[in-house]
Amino acid sequence: MDGSLVTRLNVVPGVDLTSGWNGVDTVFLPLPQVSQLLEDVGVQNAWDGASRVWTWVPPLQTSEPLGPSQGVEEVRADIVASGANIVLRNLQVDGDVFVSPSPDGSVSLDHVSIDGKLVILASSGAPIQLSDVASPRIDVDSEGPVSIQLNGGAVGVLDVLPGEGGLQVTGTKSSVLEVDDFATSPVVLAGSAYESAEIRAADGVLKAETSLPLVRVQASGATFTVGQGQTIGLLQVSPAVNGFSVDNFGTIQFLVNSSPQPVSSQGTGSVVAAMGAMTSSQASGPASGATGA
Repeated sequence: MDGSLVTRLNVVPGVDLTSGWNGVDTVFLPLPQVSQLLEDVGVQNAWDGASRVWTWVPPLQTSEPLGPSQGVEEVRADIVASGANIVLRNLQVDGDVFVSPSPDGSVSLDHVSIDGKLVILASSGAPIQLSDVASPRIDVDSEGPVSIQLNGGAVGVLDVLPGEGGLQVTGTKSSVLEVDDFATSPVVLAGSAYESAEIRAADGVLKAETSLPLVRVQASGATFTVGQGQTIGLLQVSPAVNGFSVDNFGTIQFLVNSSPQPVSSQGTGSVVAAMGAMTSSQASGPASGATGA
């Protein structure tokens, strides 16, 4: 779906007897498998094998604040929230959540646990406040510059999809296992929340105004900026990368360049140890500009 493999099935075609004397080969799937396939792509549905009833669960659509002021409400459906000021609070969602604020609108999610993914369809300038939000995945699809404030909670993967204008993410007492940057516009990470980040967009721009244990580079022509006084534990460049530059104003503990093309490093920061080809416009630190094997 959309170029991504959802699941793989081993099937055996059979002849469709209703197609006439020259029957065509057809793949038949039992309804439980169809139900699971739909579930995998985010379509809420249910199959009751005992009664042989299949039910589609339509998404819950709202433009008003949703959720109790106290306690927790369980929602067993996808949620589609839109409008000028989106407010979701104290919810346990068995499904996906889609938020689409109006231009210059805002989004506030407070104590929301999402079993599926959170999809942010943001307009330019929309502030996104996520307080104690738990979700295995957040997709950000922005038409202009937006900012996300993470305060507490836990996120598996934060995917920044191709958009315009850039994204600023600030984390406080949060946990984000991985940030995947698919955008060519600048993505800025600040605060203290991230375990790793990965640049996947050709000519992408990632700026770290925070220390990161691990940064992977998978795309050519990308630029990575290490902020003043920040530390990158491991900077890893994929063999397929053709051209990558670092503006380093902090410390890179270990740079591993598996590409035949040298990494271009500039700035007042330092590279403690390096493996692979690297060029430096300014020597600073014990191993800046070093090339190892």
